[in-house]
Amino acid sequence: MGGHMCKMCEGHDQSKQDEHSSHDLKDFLNHGKELGLTPEQVGKLKTMQLDLSRAQVRAEADIKVATLELHALVEDEQAASATIQAKVDQLKKAEGGLLFTTITSRRDAMAILTPEQREKAHAMREKMMEGDNQHTGGMSGMGGMKGGGHGKGGGTEKEGGAEHQH
Repeated sequence: MGGHMCKMCEGHDQSKQDEHSSHDLKDFLNHGKELGLTPEQVGKLKTMQLDLSRAQVRAEADIKVATLELHALVEDEQAASATIQAKVDQLKKAEGGLLFTTITSRRDAMAILTPEQREKAHAMREKMMEGDNQHTGGMSGMGGMKGGGHGKGGGTEKEGGAEHQH
């Protein structure tokens, strides 16, 4: 089974999702004047950005460790299927937790904006998306997915898209 494990775990890369959510908060901060952010909002967004970054680093570490352990189990011909399944479940739970954290963080950030600021943020996002689409042949920064999908699974997953759209 030597080289096959990497193919099996291709979807276990949260970096695109993490960058996506981190960029949302960074974009709010970078365009604070355009959005009309108050000093209080900037402070809250900075705190949220730091908290999100910490959570992402911790979750990514958990995912990497679980992936390494899964690789070892798959390579071990004596490993029981139930043990492998438990490790897969642990890995999926860690990935799901990270995805949920990033979605929640973005929603929390949007909640501190006024309705007018949210409109401006959406307009800025649409403008950036138009630029991204020109460079990628119509694919968004999420591998062609509209929102909450993750990994490298293509453009068929739509779960959570309403909460996390570009």
